[in-house]
Order: sequence, then structure tokens, then C-alpha cells
Amino acid sequence: MDSPIQRYLEDAIAAEKSFETQLTGFADEASLPQARELFERHADETRMQYQQLTTRLEALGGSVSSAKSFLAHLFNMSPKMAQLGHEAQERTTQDLIMAFAVENAEVAMYEALSIAAESAGDSETANLARRIQAEEQATAEKIWPFISTAAQDGLTAATAKEGVQQTVIRYLQDVEAAERNFEDALASFSKSGDRREVQSLMSMMSDKARTQHERLYARLQALGGDRSAGKSLLAHLLAFTPVTAQMGHSESEKSTQHLMITYAAAAAEMGMYEALATAARLTEDSETEQLARQLQREEKEDHILAWRALPETARAASELVLSKMDK
Repeated sequence: MDSPIQRYLEDAIAAEKSFETQLTGFADEASLPQARELFERHADETRMQYQQLTTRLEALGGSVSSAKSFLAHLFNMSPKMAQLGHEAQERTTQDLIMAFAVENAEVAMYEALSIAAESAGDSETANLARRIQAEEQATAEKIWPFISTAAQDGLTAATAKEGVQQTVIRYLQDVEAAERNFEDALASFSKSGDRREVQSLMSMMSDKARTQHERLYARLQALGGDRSAGKSLLAHLLAFTPVTAQMGHSESEKSTQHLMITYAAAAAEMGMYEALATAARLTEDSETEQLARQLQREEKEDHILAWRALPETARAASELVLSKMDK
């Protein structure tokens, strides 16, 4: 029977491989030269991380699996249909937000891996996870400033085509749809896993997401808009519930995964509101800008809460799996 550390390494390898493909695609379509360079550079770094993880897995007697982990499913999402009709500059903004979310997902993934390795007494894997985690965190910090820059370019391109008011309405429709999907995903998370405190946290965040999309809808109506019938790019991301990829995982491991996804989704929404606030500021829509900043602060709170709950949850899950192996 493979050790849980081998399985966790396989998950990380699959995730890195999927993200390398995503980064290459982001670089190919980037309208912002600095963003293209950042995507290309991190694709190279991701390839090196994949190789380091593979070497470690093989040293433990494992081999790379063709199966996708739940984060690989998340990273491999390419809902290009949701980007149809968007200007190239807007797609670059969306790609930056997606990349920022994925970097946060990886930071959380390596937190769980390092804790699991420490629980198993595998210091070499734990140290590798910490080194890669630091690289992911550094990249996330590099991505963040470009979201606002790209959003400015996207707004200029979009308003030239459809006008200021319609562009702001469309952006509000996108974030409102994302919050509705996030509410549903969090509600689902609150009903599975074995950690009651995590379930309670997911339920609270789901309730918060409901108030957020209600406030966004009110602002939409005030501007003469309504909900969009289609899903935005981020609505596709935040509706993701990797049930198939979670098969074979314990309930405790599912709680850890839900915290990882929530941590990443909160990061995506922080980026989403950064873009909305930038657009509102440039169009002198102070009410929408204030709403975006308030919701962004609330997402930052969720981001922090998910992170705080992750170490203990990951440790409990890994210790439970290891104890079952010893029996």
C-alpha cells in the first residue's frame, strides 16, 4: 500500500503539471508584456517544481500517476466559453486573477503536504514542500499589482466598444454570479468532512456570500441592470466541487481540501473586487467602488480564517490516515 505522503506528492505533481499548461496558455494570450513575462517565468519555475517533486516521489518508491488530484482538476479548468466576447485586455485581467487564486491554492496545498510529511517523520519531503511554498507565495505577491494595471487596460478597451455604464453593469453581473456560486459551494462544503468547526466555518461563509450577492444585486438594479443568465469565468471557478477527484479520500481529508479551495476562492474574489474597484474608480462610480472595497475586505477575512483553520485540520487528517496504516 502506498504511503499517504506518496499520494500527497502525486496530487502536488498533478497540480503542478496542470498549472504549467495553464500558465503557458495565459502567456500566449497576455496583452500586458509584464504579465506575459511573469507567466512565462513562472511556467519555467513550475516545471522545475514538478521535476523536484517527481524525484522525491521516486526516492520514496512511488511513480507519477495519470490520475488527476482535486487541485489538478481545479487548475486545469479552462472555461474559455466564459471569456467569449471579452476583450483581450479583459481576458488578461481574468487570467491574472485565476493565477493569483491558483498560487494561493498551491500555498495551501504545500502547507498541508509539509504538515503531513512532518507527522510521518519525513523531514526531506517537508523541507521540499516549504521551499516550493515560499516560491508560490513570492509569485502570488508579484501577480497582485498587475491585476489593477490590467483592469485599467481592460476597462479602456471595453468602454470603447460598449460604453461606460454597460461595462460596469457587466462587471457587477460577473461578480454577483460568482458570489451566488460560491454561496452554493460553501453550503455544500458545510455538509461534508468530519470537522464540525470547519463545517461551521463553511456555513458562516456561505451566509456571508449570500449577503454579498444581495448587495451586488441591489447595486446592479440601481444602475438599471439585472442578473446575467450566463456564468462568468469566476462563477465557473467558484462553482467547482471536485466530488469525483475526492473519491478515496477520508472525510477528514475532505475538510482539508475544502479549506484549500476556500482559501483559493477567497483570493480569487479579492482579485475580482480589485478589478471591479479599479473600474469603478476610473468611471467615477464611487458607490460601486466603496461596495467593491467593502466586499474585498470581507473576502480577506475569509482568506485569513481559512488559513488559520488549515494547519490543525491537515494535521488531524494526516495523523488519522497514518494511524490506520499502523493497524
